[in-house]
Amino acid sequence: MAISDYIPIKAKSATSRLKAKENRKKIIAGVVTAAILGAGAVALYKHSSSDDYLPKYVNDCGRYEPLPLVYTKSLDTIFNDKAYQLDLISKLQGAVRIPTEVYDDYGQPDLSVPLEEEPIYGKFAPFHKYLEKEYPLIHKYFKKELVNGVNLVYTLDESKFDVSGKPLLLMAHQDVVPVNADTIDRWTYPPFDGVYEPETGKIFGRGSSDTKKLLIGEMSAVELLLKDGFKFTRPLILAYGFDEEKGGTYGAKFTAEHLLKKYGKNGIELVLDEGGGVGYFGDNGYIALPGVAEKGYVDVEITLNTLGGHSSAPNHWEVETTGIGLMSEVNVLLTEDAFPVDIALDNPILDSFQCTAKYKPETLPKEFLKALKSNSISKLTKALESSMRKFPFKTTQAIDIIKGGVKSNAMPEQVVNLVNHRINLKSSVAETVNHDLAAVTKVADKYDIGITLDWSNGTVSTLKNDTENGGFVVKVVNSLEPVPRTPVDGVWDLVAGTFTSVYLHPYFANPEFPEEVQEVYFDSSMNTGNTDTKYYSEYELVSGRIYRFSGGVNEGANAHTVDEWTTEKSLISTTGFFYSFVGNFNGYVGELVLEWLDKYSHINIYTSFLFNLIFYP
Repeated sequence: MAISDYIPIKAKSATSRLKAKENRKKIIAGVVTAAILGAGAVALYKHSSSDDYLPKYVNDCGRYEPLPLVYTKSLDTIFNDKAYQLDLISKLQGAVRIPTEVYDDYGQPDLSVPLEEEPIYGKFAPFHKYLEKEYPLIHKYFKKELVNGVNLVYTLDESKFDVSGKPLLLMAHQDVVPVNADTIDRWTYPPFDGVYEPETGKIFGRGSSDTKKLLIGEMSAVELLLKDGFKFTRPLILAYGFDEEKGGTYGAKFTAEHLLKKYGKNGIELVLDEGGGVGYFGDNGYIALPGVAEKGYVDVEITLNTLGGHSSAPNHWEVETTGIGLMSEVNVLLTEDAFPVDIALDNPILDSFQCTAKYKPETLPKEFLKALKSNSISKLTKALESSMRKFPFKTTQAIDIIKGGVKSNAMPEQVVNLVNHRINLKSSVAETVNHDLAAVTKVADKYDIGITLDWSNGTVSTLKNDTENGGFVVKVVNSLEPVPRTPVDGVWDLVAGTFTSVYLHPYFANPEFPEEVQEVYFDSSMNTGNTDTKYYSEYELVSGRIYRFSGGVNEGANAHTVDEWTTEKSLISTTGFFYSFVGNFNGYVGELVLEWLDKYSHINIYTSFLFNLIFYP
């Protein structure tokens, strides 16, 4: 959305919006005329007869034929060789032991000094040296670039291979969420010790799951391909940002701009980054759930500059309150007016629900099954509203930061409040900002306070002049519109077919049922959070083919909190998938994809055509 297209909510509209919710509760008790009842009945009938219908599920959980693997020289080594697996685990342990924490207040790197001398980001220099030591062949056969001083971009040296066509881009991020010093005693092991428990298969430490496992898995797969003498025929890029956990402002954004200059719009064939992995599906089944869309994002920072004074006389308004009290009123209004569930029919989570209802209904609550079987949007909405599964279907708000006051006997002159939003596929940055402005406006009117809207890019507008009582500054930070869904095409089938082949390997058999062939499913999903891929979509580097998919088994927990861990199986399966996929990408992309589709995927072609006709007319 262009800033020039944004229309801020008016004070009258803001007040009306908040009153509407209160009024809805009172309508039943009021006198409603027959005319209104009649009109409402007609409207309800029209809604129930057409607008309330879920489209028929046609993906069939992605029961894809296994795509024959182009290159398998060391695949059994990855899955069966204990010495190789222990070395792989050791590589992840070493990566975890190098702290690469990034805080929200970190800014632009100082490019005038070498990275090891940079006062904030110098901590990444040892990590880069570690990767050089562990992956010598990548550093021999790839061109390494430091974009914006810290981003790692490895590009296959085309002078050493006969390659052509658009490249495959594999992504992860180097940075990790900081460890709260006050919680270190709650960790089973120190957060940066990278402890491996052979008896459980767990690997502990900050970044073990998010996302050094993915980075190590990708680089290990490519290193092994180089060691095996694999002949690349397509370009390959490895890109690792350094501030994904604070929005990628100086990391992925700069890398995306760098690659845009080099390859142009739609110059990259396919992107794989962190996101959905592979879950267990029954006793002997696996389901891959790549993220194929992304919610929007915006931080709304609300600052109140107001009257201070001695706390013994809080007499600025008719009630005894302070700037913190006024900001608390804003937060109460936001909390009471949270965004509702609003189901987008192209939301990929809907696909995963329908898939589960068809093949593993026992894993879903009864009210979900009933709603899905009835094909009723309203019934599913009701079921979601009371469930933790609702968050992918609504705009969320989290009041994450509040600051104000410096002394017990002094009223605060400035209070800062930050609200983080992940925006529903059916919504927008503008709608989200206006939602927050409605709460601010009501409080500003009540206490005669001004309002300024700041888009953090130099665009500032005064919605209401400041008064002697002060003013609110509503700052819009890191805004991102929802990212459209990945199209269903031949590349989709390439990913799905490769995944199916890999997970039919005996390594993935349930030891309790070794004689049974694994059931392998592939369907779409969506993360509730955001990834660095948002910039690649925004700059149109790739024609919608972005898969937020780690390729590995989802074993791990506690990302962003105490006792983060992953498992050896998750790491090994990630490495095995990327080893296989890079081979298949080189072998099948282009004309060979079409040939394979003609041979194996007549049904998928038909369903893909229908899907694209409906959602991408």
